[in-house]
Amino acid sequence: MTAVTPTALAGAAAGSTRSRPRSAGRRRQTLAWVLVAPALVLALVFFVVPMVLLVGMSFSNWPLLGRVSLAGVENYVQAFQDAAFWRSLVFSLLFTVVAVPVGMAVSYAAATMVRGEGRMVSVVRTAFFMPVVIGFTAAAYMANVLLVPGTGVINVLLKAVGLTNGDTAWFTAPGTAFWAIIVLTVWKSMGVAMILLMAGMQAVPNEVIEAAKIDGAGWWRREASVVFPLVRRQFALCLLLAVSGSILVFDQFYVLTKGGPSGSTTTTVMYTYQQSFVRYDLGYGAALSMILTVIILAIAVVQLRALRSTGVEDDR
Repeated sequence: MTAVTPTALAGAAAGSTRSRPRSAGRRRQTLAWVLVAPALVLALVFFVVPMVLLVGMSFSNWPLLGRVSLAGVENYVQAFQDAAFWRSLVFSLLFTVVAVPVGMAVSYAAATMVRGEGRMVSVVRTAFFMPVVIGFTAAAYMANVLLVPGTGVINVLLKAVGLTNGDTAWFTAPGTAFWAIIVLTVWKSMGVAMILLMAGMQAVPNEVIEAAKIDGAGWWRREASVVFPLVRRQFALCLLLAVSGSILVFDQFYVLTKGGPSGSTTTTVMYTYQQSFVRYDLGYGAALSMILTVIILAIAVVQLRALRSTGVEDDR
């Protein structure tokens, strides 16, 4: 009979102990991949594959009906020489430059109003958020009804207080259409930013605010020096979402102005839509989409670098 030494028994026990954590780790890793797999498949099917197809289409002559042929960089050359495309891009950027600051200011003000507790606060919070659940198309049609010259509710009210004659055609002139759609967009979109900012404000410790009050800081001073620095991360996220959403604006202009008059309110997404699904030049539309994607990514990178330089990333 072979004797089993205590050293051998200890070694076997240690090996068994090491193998159990390793086996448990592999099981956890396998389970993690199983849980993530559906999301990866969806991302592959609905993002990666369409992007690959879009890149391929952008280098092709791709009519809706007919033969597909290789175009090389012809679509991109055409895009850079297309004055109408660049006018639509300038208009989209102008809309972004105006709509984003106004929307962020209104959202921040709304968040300060509803960050407290109470029944009336909850009612106001719900009222501010309700427009988010309405589709932009439905909201645009509603705005069109409210602003009908002569009989629209808003025109009637403006006439009653003596501000207009009640016959203003808001969506037929570029200036009035631009500002009317800015108001519609801010009203429709502010709820999401309001909720995100409100959540950040509610996380600010009351002790910090009380200490600022004891030091003699007024409301504006507390907001600027105490509250806002502590919600910078939420503000940065809202800013990123607002900029990308404004550049991609489409529904409200398409429903209310159709890009008119004379293309003066045509956004980049609307122009891309017209090339792809009105003129049926899918290859050229794909090239315009790729250019717009690169522009949005570049703006996002600039925003992230600017936010990192202000220390937002260090507030984790």
